[in-house]
Amino acid sequence: MGGFLAVMGLAALLGGMLFYGAVMTPLVFSKLPPDVAGPFIRAAFPRYYLYVTTAAVIASFGLLIHGKPWYALAAILIAGATLWLWLEWLPHINTLREAGNQPAFDRAHKLSVYANGAEFLVVILLLTGLVA
Repeated sequence: MGGFLAVMGLAALLGGMLFYGAVMTPLVFSKLPPDVAGPFIRAAFPRYYLYVTTAAVIASFGLLIHGKPWYALAAILIAGATLWLWLEWLPHINTLREAGNQPAFDRAHKLSVYANGAEFLVVILLLTGLVA
């Protein structure tokens, strides 16, 4: 049961992150006017972060049951980092945008992109290590 939960949690995590970054965001910004696309994506971010956190927690339980405590720790760290991005960093980024501080917003946004990219790479490593 642990192996199933681990693989399904990691696969859901990887697929959700890939879909949001490679399909949804570019689609929204290419098909909607900027004054609609920005607020739409900002409204979607809490749901994205909830999804990532939930999938990472499910994966961590499965990994722990499956006897992979270090992998489970990595998945919990992903969940924790995602919670921080969601509850602390996202409001900070929104404050910078609303204040019109574009250079600071750009730096903060870049950090969130790098953090999501790092999480994505860790998920790939966990999944390939688990099924290899």
